[in-house]
Amino acid sequence: MDDKFDMTQPRTIDTKDIFSLYSKSSLMTKLYLRIKLKICPLVQLETLFPKEGKIVDLGCGNGLFSNILGIGSYRRNIVGADLDEKKIVLAERTKGPPAYIKYLVGDIVTMDYPRADVFSLVDVLYLIPYKAQEAILRKCAEALAPQGILILKDMDTRPRWKYIWNYWQETLAVKVIGFTLGERFYFRSRVNFQRLLKSLGFGVKTVRMDRGYWYPHVAYVCTRSDISETGDDDQ
Repeated sequence: MDDKFDMTQPRTIDTKDIFSLYSKSSLMTKLYLRIKLKICPLVQLETLFPKEGKIVDLGCGNGLFSNILGIGSYRRNIVGADLDEKKIVLAERTKGPPAYIKYLVGDIVTMDYPRADVFSLVDVLYLIPYKAQEAILRKCAEALAPQGILILKDMDTRPRWKYIWNYWQETLAVKVIGFTLGERFYFRSRVNFQRLLKSLGFGVKTVRMDRGYWYPHVAYVCTRSDISETGDDDQ
């Protein structure tokens, strides 16, 4: 069997595989993908996820990270949800065999969440007001299967120069170009996120991902604290 379609083995992700799924997309979409993969450690982030199980990717946009998860392991069952119907239509067109990926249109603030082994939030919460952020995280905690995981990728507010650079770039992408829906930004510091996640019953492992980037990337790998002794360790 061609290794490309070996259902039993995790795969090393080649960005060519990602780009091939979007070969019929617009030039603007292709440009966005190349920029996003250049400035954001999405391929590295994929390695933090279990290689099998049901993963719900909240705020999936055009399906970029959902597809990365699918390429990384065909044993994953992936559901992507986003408010932007046009992006979901684009995501549906990119699905390639044999990973199972389902996309749906929905407001992640108000929609019901399916039971899942993993919830994923990748660069989503900063566009959502603080109270709604807490509601989303609470719903993730309630819908997680036993020993489930929430993986949250966001931007830190330190180092300050990286935060300022990212704020300027997001202003351009969201308010000028319109790559993403949003009106205001609601960034939280790493300490603030850790405190919030712990208050919701999570054990939190913090993974800094900003080395080599001009952006303060940080990920939080969260497990239910009643089944985990994971601490607030930084990597």
